[in-house]
Amino acid sequence: MLTNETQPGDDQGFLLPPADTPEIRRGSWCSLPQDDPVAAYLAKEHLEKMLEPPAWEVARLSSAAYVYRERNSGSAAVAKFYAVKTSRSADKYAHREFRVTQEAQSICHKGGEFRAVRPLSVWRGVLFVEHIDGLTLEDVIAVRRSRPGTLLPSIERIARFLAHLHANGIRADEPVHFDWEINDTRDILDDLSNHGVIEDNPVIQSGLKTLIDRWADSTEMRSYTSVLNHGDATTSNFIFPWQGEMVTIDWERARPGDPAADLGRLMAELSHSLKQHGGSIAEAMPFIEHLQASYRQALPAGRDVAALLARSRFYMAASTLRIARNGWVSRLDRTALVAQALAWLSE
Repeated sequence: MLTNETQPGDDQGFLLPPADTPEIRRGSWCSLPQDDPVAAYLAKEHLEKMLEPPAWEVARLSSAAYVYRERNSGSAAVAKFYAVKTSRSADKYAHREFRVTQEAQSICHKGGEFRAVRPLSVWRGVLFVEHIDGLTLEDVIAVRRSRPGTLLPSIERIARFLAHLHANGIRADEPVHFDWEINDTRDILDDLSNHGVIEDNPVIQSGLKTLIDRWADSTEMRSYTSVLNHGDATTSNFIFPWQGEMVTIDWERARPGDPAADLGRLMAELSHSLKQHGGSIAEAMPFIEHLQASYRQALPAGRDVAALLARSRFYMAASTLRIARNGWVSRLDRTALVAQALAWLSE
């Protein structure tokens, strides 16, 4: 059976995830002892009283997120262990995500179509949210050929969600900025130049630096009204349950900013995911264009969508460079990603 350890923090200590075992690394359900602190907390705070002894099990979603399920009732919740991410600041950041997820819930609910995941509580550096059982956008992309007709409607629903979030999450009092995004992209370029796939290619390094500097000097990149952004619009963070609304999870990086950032990030992730699941850039482009068209159609009248879509090219390129930094992507694919980013920055 698995056990939890603690990280120094408050009087009780911040909880760490269950022990790393071969079974849990393989994605299996693993039984928990009766005195497991997370299971005991969930049973007390978030489950109705049960007549029979609970039988808890856990499965790993990521290095910091685990799903806990009570077998008899089928009740389940996701636990996000912030001590893995931020050590002594675990409670601070867990509470921040709890609050911003509550805010997203109030903004992003459109009955029958989409909503934000429901946050449950924070305890000992752990954020608890409802568990959503369904296919992620990544899954929908992977099975698009065996389940024809599912990918385009999924993309349309996500586009409507982003348009709704951006239209209803306006932060007009927030300062408009572009420096953070530029500096982050320059840091990514430094990583690729010093340790990545363009380490021995000064021509590509110089070309990317020149293009990024050109975007940095563009006044158009600062011509927007701040909105609440999801901040991590990847193919893993949109879930399509077997029935009901699409649910958006993982609001950890949500913050005010340019709505083009969410859109560009998703464009890059969509392109890469299609390539990873047997597609090509040529196949990806119509889906990207459909995402843009659906987003444009869902926005209220009067928005300068052309300028927003033009800005999204930078964020698409920056996110593509971010993906190219990942060691789990093959060297050949990372090199192709750098070439794609170069092309998008050049447009």
